[in-house]
Amino acid sequence: MGTRLTPFAHDSRRAADTCALSLKWSFQLLLDLGGHRNLISRHGFNDDDLAREVGLAKWVERDEYSPPQALSALRRAARAFEASNPDTPYPDRLESNLEALGTLLGLEEAELRVLGFCVLMHIDPVLCDATDQLGMVGFNRAIKVLAVLLGLQLPEVEACLANNSPLIRAGLLEVGSNSRASTALSSMLSVSNQELPGLLRFSKGTSLDLFAYAFRLSPPGSLSLEHYRHIKQPLNIAERYLAKALAQGRQGVNILLYGPPGTGKTQLSRLLAKSLNSALYEVACTDSEGDPVQAKQRLCSLRAANSVLRSQRALLVLDEIEDIFQTASTDAHSRSQKGWINRILEENALPCFWLSNSIEAIDAAHIRRFDLVIEIPNPPLAQRKQMLRECGGGKLSDQLIEHLSAHEQVTPAVLERAVRVGRSLGNRASKTLDTTIRCIVDGTLKAQGLEKLQHDGGSGLPTFYSPQWINADHALDGLIDGLRVHPQARLCFYGPPGTGKTAFGQWLAQELGKPLMIKRVSDLVSPYVGMTEQNLAGAFERAQQEDAVLLLDEVDSFLQDRRKARQSWEVTAVNEMLTQMESYQGLFIASTNLIRDLDEASLRRFDLKVHFGYLVTAQAQALFAAHLKALALKDPHHSAANRLRGEARLTPGDFAAVARRGRFKPFTSADELAGALLAECRLKSAGQQRPIGFIH
Repeated sequence: MGTRLTPFAHDSRRAADTCALSLKWSFQLLLDLGGHRNLISRHGFNDDDLAREVGLAKWVERDEYSPPQALSALRRAARAFEASNPDTPYPDRLESNLEALGTLLGLEEAELRVLGFCVLMHIDPVLCDATDQLGMVGFNRAIKVLAVLLGLQLPEVEACLANNSPLIRAGLLEVGSNSRASTALSSMLSVSNQELPGLLRFSKGTSLDLFAYAFRLSPPGSLSLEHYRHIKQPLNIAERYLAKALAQGRQGVNILLYGPPGTGKTQLSRLLAKSLNSALYEVACTDSEGDPVQAKQRLCSLRAANSVLRSQRALLVLDEIEDIFQTASTDAHSRSQKGWINRILEENALPCFWLSNSIEAIDAAHIRRFDLVIEIPNPPLAQRKQMLRECGGGKLSDQLIEHLSAHEQVTPAVLERAVRVGRSLGNRASKTLDTTIRCIVDGTLKAQGLEKLQHDGGSGLPTFYSPQWINADHALDGLIDGLRVHPQARLCFYGPPGTGKTAFGQWLAQELGKPLMIKRVSDLVSPYVGMTEQNLAGAFERAQQEDAVLLLDEVDSFLQDRRKARQSWEVTAVNEMLTQMESYQGLFIASTNLIRDLDEASLRRFDLKVHFGYLVTAQAQALFAAHLKALALKDPHHSAANRLRGEARLTPGDFAAVARRGRFKPFTSADELAGALLAECRLKSAGQQRPIGFIH
């Protein structure tokens, strides 16, 4: 361990970081390499603090200043220092840490000397200031400076700073990207991470502890393969591929995992590492103080991990990679940055998981270099329910589980955290617990810009619903049996509003035992170019993953006659819709009030087109009787029912609207109920007869 040198300037605030070796190199920089020409100017010192540190304090304070005399004083101070410090070892634990690092990475003596100098240059302000006195230096000049200071040959120094040198490959040092440009030596030769100099100088841990800034052992995962049933096939492929890669020591093995935040990407990497009996190391995305690490530093850390851990049976994981690829696209030196990333993808020694919430920012040239690209979507409905029952421990009501799992965009991480917080406040099953969890989830959804939970849950169908109350031009009795045998179908339900199109779709899904995914125009249409098409594709893809019945309401907005289109995006939206309909492997239902506005090509693609009309008298009477029974109302002489006989425009939707009103303003008689239904019909008639503008 090096002996602290009593500084020449006793009141120096930098004395604690200054060592004898730094002062030795500082004198060499100033005298042997010409730094004094910049330090000792005609009218004073360029850096008063540095002048004090190297024995020129009295000249800083003296009124009569003489450059030749100051230079002579500097030379005397150098000779005195050399006489009193025949040995100038590395300070603190720098020497032992460098030796340990050399053993770990197989570094040569010359490489250790270069690294040791760079460490002190970036942690010792005196040495850093002394190098600055050289002014702007080019790459060749920098090599000569290091050769003089470190007692090395020029080819040795040049080899240490080459792009393929161990110091560069391990991400320990960075050399300025433009070797022809002149810059300060401390800028040309930089350490990859600001924590590295301190760790190398003072750390008392193992050699691996020196890379605490770069990577850390990942904690064990908490999920099982059962939680990833929805990606079983790509997961099996990844597991088998990684097993062979580890056994054969393959280089350049990279797997891209992408999907919304909270869908379990990190947990999946931990699960795969466990199944392969391999250690998993996380490349740090934050520093020791929790602040984000810049993209370039993260890539250096990745290179360090590959160099340090290459002899181990290990996997790496790099999370939140969006900033890395965004930087590569926007950086002034984007071409060299892209090339650097491509080399890492092709040459990394250990298999690596790259995790992203969105791949929009990743260039196609990078994506094609990944061996496997796996989307991690939100689990389907059945899995979300199972997960809620597991983490809820039987404390969540069935109604809450239905509400939480029904939201397509609530991720496992959000659900798990909300349940954990809710249960910490009250571990017993209660309405309060349900309300608390619902509030937590709604708060997260709002912050993410997503719709809040639907509080009614369920399908919305009344308990006494029957398809017999639908006036369709096709017999619906055998439809459900046929769909059980052949579940892939494209159905078009058309007719006036309220005739039961959506409700029948809900009933079909319920009878088939499948979740129902209802999408409306507001869910899919976007003002941004191309987003409507993406939303359409996403809806079909999500329904496929969920094995759901997809019901698209107001489908005329997406399948309008292309001959009437005024904008190009209107045509592309129709084309996208037709493409998705053709490829969808499930039950797709489209509903519309405007069948005549649909594109002719779309009509040919529907396997069955069903017209939903107004209720016939018998249906209206039966539905009226069912509502009376549900409301415990009597109509012994059928006088109220008879009032409806003359109404030809009654729909199941009218009954639903009146029933909703009855929840807050209950009906007291059958006549009152009949009157409300007739009022609904009059409103429809009035709407059709309403004059426009000044025309009467």
